[in-house]
Amino acid sequence: MTDIQMIALNKLDRDPKNVRKNYRADGVAELAASIKAEGLLQNIVVRPGEKRGRYFVTAGGRRFAALTHLVESGDCANDRLIECKVRNADEATEISLTENVQGRVPRRGVAE
Repeated sequence: MTDIQMIALNKLDRDPKNVRKNYRADGVAELAASIKAEGLLQNIVVRPGEKRGRYFVTAGGRRFAALTHLVESGDCANDRLIECKVRNADEATEISLTENVQGRVPRRGVAE
């Protein structure tokens, strides 16, 4: 199941199943500045949450953290609608694991 929906930021929660719990603050701030200037260039992947109308962010956690940073700084509305790919729980878990593994592989010529 893949469905693109416009979902308000205040309906999104961090996925407790996501293995990555923390993001570098400077990286989140840089991404927030980029999103503020250019918009959100890549969708966030979500799965339905435990409560009706809520969703867990399963892929794109750093983008979600950057958007949250923008809300906290007053540069973005908490009810801003963003495009999200809605997946079922099994698909979302697979995507989350894949994204986290890819995020750990050092890219050639890029300092960690």
